[in-house]
Amino acid sequence: MRTAAIVAGLVLAASVMDVCRAATHPQDIAALWKFKEEALKMSDNNGSWKKVFESWTGRGEACPYPECPHDPCGEDWHGTWHGVQCRELQGVKQWTLPDNVLRRVTNLHIPEWGLPGSLPESVCLFEMLEELDFDENAFEGTLPACVGCLPHLREIDIEDNKFTGTIPKEWGNLDGLIEFEIDGNQLLAGCIPEGLPKDAEWCGDCWSTCPQYDPYCGAYDCNSCVTWTKDPEIGTSYENTRIQGDRCPNEPNPPICPWQIFKEEFEEQEKQKQQEIAEQVEEIRVRSRELGPSLGSIIPPAAEDTAPEPAPPTEVVEAVPEVEVAPVSEEIAPTLDEPEVDTAEVSLEEESSGEQVCANPASRTTVSGEECVFPLEIMGQMHCDCAVHSDKSWCRVQSGDWQECAPTDV
Repeated sequence: MRTAAIVAGLVLAASVMDVCRAATHPQDIAALWKFKEEALKMSDNNGSWKKVFESWTGRGEACPYPECPHDPCGEDWHGTWHGVQCRELQGVKQWTLPDNVLRRVTNLHIPEWGLPGSLPESVCLFEMLEELDFDENAFEGTLPACVGCLPHLREIDIEDNKFTGTIPKEWGNLDGLIEFEIDGNQLLAGCIPEGLPKDAEWCGDCWSTCPQYDPYCGAYDCNSCVTWTKDPEIGTSYENTRIQGDRCPNEPNPPICPWQIFKEEFEEQEKQKQQEIAEQVEEIRVRSRELGPSLGSIIPPAAEDTAPEPAPPTEVVEAVPEVEVAPVSEEIAPTLDEPEVDTAEVSLEEESSGEQVCANPASRTTVSGEECVFPLEIMGQMHCDCAVHSDKSWCRVQSGDWQECAPTDV
């Protein structure tokens, strides 16, 4: 019995070591699981959402998991999972990269599905996202402010939905945004943050697709056209909304952006997983030697026994830091701890108005002497003490701004 169990463990370890690495960066795969989990939960497992996610397995329906590893970017730019694309990243055509270069999700493109519910805030977890395209669905509620934290966004297309409220002023920080379409959201009102693109201009036929005899062919001003889209208008368009076109100041992003928290926690978890796997494999090697050479040959010998040639290092796209991780092999969203806080326990009470308040809020001030206001809400989680990020702690003050917390005496 003991021998059989060890043999099974050796075979499992060998399979873990030899499994094919997916081309998609595992951090993005983890973010996709979070997006799927949130969308199904908030829509009560809506059938349209479930249909979208049918292909989110392996390398798509043609090669599902476990026949293939989860790998939406593994084939070409349009991806193998519906609505997930891995296009050019900072000018690099990812689909032409070598197999040992991890690819990043750049586009979430799921239009015209009638998808209900609110826009999942987990869209803010995609560090390299360049396009957010959810037009002609049935989204309701307010727009998530955290989208303003995405550093590489250049197109947002959410027209013909049912969004309410106003455009978050944090969206004015999207310096690289070129195309912003919110037409047809009839209940969307308020001003346009001044950092968003100027009002849309008609580009017309900039790609010479109209007949040569057409007198208007090429007659439009195409100075604002870009090569990565064929949309005839470039800029901010807001027809059939309650927006009048007035511009207003931007709001600064919080110092703690969701994708940064997600990345830090993911990297830490992956380091722990790698360490656990290494310890398990070493334990199995020791046991195999104790049982004799016949079992010891099932998995590769330890590094001190032989000196195998090192495997080629895994590269990532330029400007994307490499993360050494174990392959993602389960079709479930990883459990991520909430951001570190200075207090071990968060105790909340609910007022008669329905708002949550801290039962025992920490007494904290900022480095400038202002009083911190609790609770803090970060990614839907409430905190009753300063939130720690990048070796500093942060809180909101009465004005709503984020400021660095002063050190405690402890």
